Amino acid sequence: MTTLLGGPAAGSQPEEDESLEIELEFEPIGDTELNDRYVALRGRLTRLEAEAARVLAEIDRRHSFEPDHFSAEAFLQSRVGDSGRAARRNVAEARGLAEYESVREAFAGAEIDRPRVAMLLAASRVSPTHFKRDQAMLVETAASQSMAGTHQAIEYWKQQVDREAADADREHLHRRRHLQVSPALGGMIRVDGELDPVGGKTVLLALRSLADPANLEPGDTRTPGQRRADALVDLCADHLSHGERAETGGARPNMVVTVSLDVLQGKAVEPCELGDGTVISAETARRIACDAGVSRVLTQGESEILDVGRSTRVVPAAMRRALALRDKGCTHPECTRPHHWCDAHHVVHWADGGETALKNLVLLCRRHHRLVHEGQERQRK
Repeated sequence: MTTLLGGPAAGSQPEEDESLEIELEFEPIGDTELNDRYVALRGRLTRLEAEAARVLAEIDRRHSFEPDHFSAEAFLQSRVGDSGRAARRNVAEARGLAEYESVREAFAGAEIDRPRVAMLLAASRVSPTHFKRDQAMLVETAASQSMAGTHQAIEYWKQQVDREAADADREHLHRRRHLQVSPALGGMIRVDGELDPVGGKTVLLALRSLADPANLEPGDTRTPGQRRADALVDLCADHLSHGERAETGGARPNMVVTVSLDVLQGKAVEPCELGDGTVISAETARRIACDAGVSRVLTQGESEILDVGRSTRVVPAAMRRALALRDKGCTHPECTRPHHWCDAHHVVHWADGGETALKNLVLLCRRHHRLVHEGQERQRK
């Protein structure tokens, strides 16, 4: 009979589970013993997860959640607080483990962990008959391989047993792809989603190439997450500036910034707005206006629009090409960003009377352009 972490049998109710007690005094413990203790705890947690799945499978078999709940998933949401997605995953896991003995026993013995269980059960959908036949071999592979090695072995197995089903499984993953980009508190933008394996690998390679620690300049204190975020913004900005398909309705998508002339000239510091109402600082507006199309809007009072002028390009395309030939890339010391990842920065802002001429322009990558403006850093010549 399976027992819970070496305690009483699962059918009985222990008064106190001493196996979950953890000593908090670490000082007398040597490094080796401390490491071994952590590994042992992880094994015990895996056994506990396996036992929870076994109990859930029995609940599902008996329908013991009735009459208070109409499904095992609803029971988990009500009694345990699982989200709908987590409840469905837990029930599917419990049913799969009840079906495949080798996977269940290896999980109960902590020979494989829960992520590997999930990979194996997902593979079983390709061909339940072949999986039941090969489960012992697949479990042994999963127990001896890294996560990447396990995934690769399972993919080879799927191709061998049923190529059509394997292709259908990949198509299922492809259909699951989604991306949500939504406003969050404080004007932040939240990005969340899933990509299919091939598309996701493409994104990973692109972000890694731009956020590679080997390319960092001295003094760059950004975290890996911040570097990836900056890389994503750089990719999107580059597409809007140079992408062949960046036009919609005959015009390139653009970011609208509402800013007063006094702010651009540095005579005022009141906040400005993006087209959707997002509030930005005066210096952020000055940075964006360094290299942007500008339209004059004359108003009377605070809201009555009298005239809208023609849009003009602050840095013409020919001048931009000449700037790229001269500077090659970002002019900030030790920065190696190429010119197509850079903005044209007015050393003396055009709103302050600075000329839109090569002698008053330098290329700055978007990170250093922001530092010059919002960071109040002076560009070293």
